[in-house]
Amino acid sequence: MKNKLFILKKLIVFLPSISCFFLSLNINAQEQSFPSLSKLEKNGCVVSALVVRLNDGKVIADLNPDKRLSPASVTKLILGANILETWGPNKTFSTQFYMRGKLNKDILEGDLVFYGVGDPSLTNEKLWFLSTDIARFGIKKITGKIIINNSYYGKVTEDENRASGKTKSHNAYDAPLSSSAINFSVLAIVVSPAQKEGLPAKIAIEPYSIPSAKITGSVKTTKEDSSPQIFVSRISKNGKDIYSVSGNIPLKSTAERIYRSVSNADIYAGETLNAYLQSAGIETSGLIELESKALNKNDIPIASINGYPIEWQLKGLFEVSNNYTADMLTLNLLNETNPKNKGDLKEAGTLLEKYMKNILKNSVWNTSKNANSPIILESGSGLTPNNRLSARDIISVLDHIYFNGRAFPAYLNALPIVGDEGTLKKRFTSSSEKHLQGRLRGKTGTLTEPVHVSALGGYSRLSNGDFVSFAIIVNGIKSKAQIDLKNIRDAIDSDLAKVLPSEL
Repeated sequence: MKNKLFILKKLIVFLPSISCFFLSLNINAQEQSFPSLSKLEKNGCVVSALVVRLNDGKVIADLNPDKRLSPASVTKLILGANILETWGPNKTFSTQFYMRGKLNKDILEGDLVFYGVGDPSLTNEKLWFLSTDIARFGIKKITGKIIINNSYYGKVTEDENRASGKTKSHNAYDAPLSSSAINFSVLAIVVSPAQKEGLPAKIAIEPYSIPSAKITGSVKTTKEDSSPQIFVSRISKNGKDIYSVSGNIPLKSTAERIYRSVSNADIYAGETLNAYLQSAGIETSGLIELESKALNKNDIPIASINGYPIEWQLKGLFEVSNNYTADMLTLNLLNETNPKNKGDLKEAGTLLEKYMKNILKNSVWNTSKNANSPIILESGSGLTPNNRLSARDIISVLDHIYFNGRAFPAYLNALPIVGDEGTLKKRFTSSSEKHLQGRLRGKTGTLTEPVHVSALGGYSRLSNGDFVSFAIIVNGIKSKAQIDLKNIRDAIDSDLAKVLPSEL
């Protein structure tokens, strides 16, 4: 009996040591799986990473998989899954023109009303179809105004990035949102070289010049073998967007297009539509009016156009990480689910949170109790730094969609392929990583403020044809906010190539 008590006491004494021993083994295993990411952690980064085999749920590698961090544009993986399960891959949005007034022979004695429903794919091609259809309807003159009706969303409550872009910007990603927005709410500035070196290049707005946009500055035509360097920034005041252009363009080169956000989506839509109508041979007054109330009962539909299907729009969402497309689609989800709160981007984010939580509720990957913070999704784009997801959260969605026979083909096809497409075209280039080119498909995420963020999530095939899913999020911390993004990307690529060797 004494011997048993002695052994029991010794066991109790050694239990903490045994626990520490196994914890140490686990930490060492994590560091061996993700050596470069573990090194980043020691140098001031925070990491959440998980790689799993989908057919049997085997964890291949993990590092702090339950730590919720800012995922940046990897948030779009959640949005893409939600819209596919809500609408399916073939859903389209229909934009319409209405006649408000009386048609007297070929003269519309009244207004032409443009009614948008938040179609992110409403670009110049579709606008040309709409304007020529108005002409084919038989209208040659409009005596009243062109009314831009944005009532489908109403007033949009945007994130801080878009709010700051109202007055000045040198980007395209802070483009404003409206249900009647066109061309991603960005202006294309086209620079073409002169016929002789040293002369100013030609600068134009595409498709047409509009009253609210003004170009200042110049671009010089340089020698033939030089590289183009064109800089464009915008300031907005008194209802005018002033684009300052500078730089150089080589002689005999093709035109360069630079895209910058506008300050007012509805004014931009109205003036561009007016130019299209005039180009179609329709005389207009040139007067633009904004309207946020519902359409009149007596408004007569006279032209409509369907946008591209969701399956097509997902390519823009994933391949070029279009924030405008993401937030417009998120607002459309809100409008169909909770129209009383339409136009509120944060409220739209709560729908994604609910979707995420519902998936976790039924997921084998649900270990939310181990997470360091709650799920936060304030936007579908990930443009806000306030979003919070863990690697395990993202894996739960990738796993969920993988087993959805209707959604998965479109979802997978929209993800860019390493070495071929989008933000992954120039990734995984070293000799030890190239085996993942053409095999791995994923969504990247990057933020630079308030801390640097780099993330990657998606799928890869194994040599036997099975799929794995992976999610890696790396955040800087306040004391070391600006960790070099290239170093982070290189660490992600290097470790993922080790975790998924060519023979696996």
